[in-house]
Amino acid sequence: MSTLHEVIIVGSGPLGIAAARRLAERGASVLVLEQGCAISDPPGSHYRNSDQFIAQPDSYLPAATKYLEFLDDSVPRDALPGAAVTRTVGGQGVIWTNLCPRGDALWPIMSDEVWSDHYQLAEEYLGVQSDRLDRSIRQQRIGAALETFAEPSGRDVMALPVAGRYRDDGSLRYTGSLDILNASAAARRNVALRHDRVERIVADGHQVKWLETSSGRVEAASYVIAGGAIATPQLLFRSGLRLQALGRYLSYHPLAVCQIVVAPEFCSAEGLADIDPRIQVRPSENAPWYTLVLHDVSPFTPSGDDTEIGSSRLVEIQSICPVDNEEHKRAIFHEDGRVTFDVPLSEADLGRMAAAEKEARVLTDLIGRVREGCELTWMPFGFAHMTGTTRMSKVNDGTGVADYQGRVWGFDNLYLATNGLIPTRMAVNPTLTGVNLAIHVADQISN
Repeated sequence: MSTLHEVIIVGSGPLGIAAARRLAERGASVLVLEQGCAISDPPGSHYRNSDQFIAQPDSYLPAATKYLEFLDDSVPRDALPGAAVTRTVGGQGVIWTNLCPRGDALWPIMSDEVWSDHYQLAEEYLGVQSDRLDRSIRQQRIGAALETFAEPSGRDVMALPVAGRYRDDGSLRYTGSLDILNASAAARRNVALRHDRVERIVADGHQVKWLETSSGRVEAASYVIAGGAIATPQLLFRSGLRLQALGRYLSYHPLAVCQIVVAPEFCSAEGLADIDPRIQVRPSENAPWYTLVLHDVSPFTPSGDDTEIGSSRLVEIQSICPVDNEEHKRAIFHEDGRVTFDVPLSEADLGRMAAAEKEARVLTDLIGRVREGCELTWMPFGFAHMTGTTRMSKVNDGTGVADYQGRVWGFDNLYLATNGLIPTRMAVNPTLTGVNLAIHVADQISN
């Protein structure tokens, strides 16, 4: 077979681009296909770096949400009204909030040492750092109070790493998918990006032969589908690759948010600028949810006398609750192209949510008070961090879509790079772990 590229990757989000970079650095020629259009300049850079959001940070979330394609926001809770896909050059990597904690529920696809090495490489690719946070007054003072609060439950309170680079004024320049690519000379040389929609994967026996796209047939020796936790299994289904576990074992993060007016004793002197804090309270066996205290993005419109409160007095509390991986919790793919969901929450899921909500209210009283109009609210279910839809499994027993190398069961040259591979109930933001997996998958192809 004569090909221009050794590997074709479908999807230009952080995971697809990280896999492309890793492959390119190991000498492969890579073509990345992306059906979405550019929303940032240059294409694939982070949308949040635009001057308008530097000047008005609170305007970012409603602007970015316009680029989320909600599948059906009118459905009941268990049908995930918050479920959405992103179709842009750079994928989710041009609108994400860039929070990059290491995973809390890893599985034995590689040794602890290799997991750690891959995390270091993923952090390098994404430009992950937290080095300025020690200069934040709220970081220091709120962090000390949280350490005292969290000690009885055995939870660690740590700085929350972010993918980006601090400017001289303390604001962040956020890493986008383009930055992952451009930081590597080999990737700039060996990776091509093309606007094209993949209609179908065409296979013969254990081999993918080509991809049918809107512009015709494209061929390579190996293929990586990196379309996210919804679009990746949707493409497999559309192509007739309907493995038993496809769409099942779905997990996501019910996410509760409130915004707090921080008590003066936790803040810098009135009128003095302060670097925005980013604090994580890691999950533990006794408290298996994830709590963030940070000033980042707010979904609220404040009201009353609190409308004009300055940024240096504000933080958000985010409570992230993992949903158990169970076979009956699933995305359902339909012949007409629709995707629907059936994810009933268990008593254990609801118990974690109730405990996390109670904790958020205690923390509110500890560090300040709720800003008027910004009371604790659960975001639409399915909005955050979907995983498990193409989960890995150690053996081909119907509980996984891909093996521990990220290769789709039954195929020699079809791989996945998506958070959908994560088979465990992970409490923390999954993106850094997803990039780690993308590097791992790329290594299997190039070995």
